[in-house]
Amino acid sequence: MAVKEFMQRIEEERRVRIVSREDCVKEQASSLKQSIKETEQGESESEPPLKFCRIEEEIEEEGGNPLLNFEERCPPGGIDRVIFYSTTLRGIRKTFEDCNGVRFLLQSLRVRYHERDVSMHKEYREELWEVLEGKVMPPRLFVKGRYIGGAEEVLGLNEQGKFRVLFEGLPPVDSSTEPCEACNGVCFVLCFNCSGSHRISTPDGLWSECLYCNENGLIICSHCCC
Repeated sequence: MAVKEFMQRIEEERRVRIVSREDCVKEQASSLKQSIKETEQGESESEPPLKFCRIEEEIEEEGGNPLLNFEERCPPGGIDRVIFYSTTLRGIRKTFEDCNGVRFLLQSLRVRYHERDVSMHKEYREELWEVLEGKVMPPRLFVKGRYIGGAEEVLGLNEQGKFRVLFEGLPPVDSSTEPCEACNGVCFVLCFNCSGSHRISTPDGLWSECLYCNENGLIICSHCCC
């Protein structure tokens, strides 16, 4: 009887923790949406809010280009782009949620970015490690060849009102553009040579590794990710 009551109490405490954690996540998401909404409303007014006036003054004092305050580390093809390294694997919950947070922020600000999922393509992971000279975890954001940081740095800049200005001069997202017909926006398609198995049959009846695709039997979409 005592064991049963103990297990019931443990289960109840677990449920309370889950509910509290969900409420916390919802509250953070609501706060972020409200912040973005207030920012957009401020931009539509004839006079910019005092907060953004101060930010513009700080930018002018710092030399006019806020990106110059960040370390120059340019991933391949990132000199005039926004490159976002992420992962869609749920193995490490915090990493997965951090990636979702940065992605949500970029999408909310209508930033055109190129996402490189290290869980889909190991070359992206090795590319990230080489650029930052270490085995770092995503999310990691780069803007015009400058390293902005991970989730903590990105969300901190947004709270200070210094994140949106990093994308000045870059083209916004075109809402009228449909997802790529070839990959539906995933950026990868199944290998045409091995049909996604990452192995092919040899003339002598054995199996060998397919040389056209990555470890997941995928190739980068040639229509939208070149």
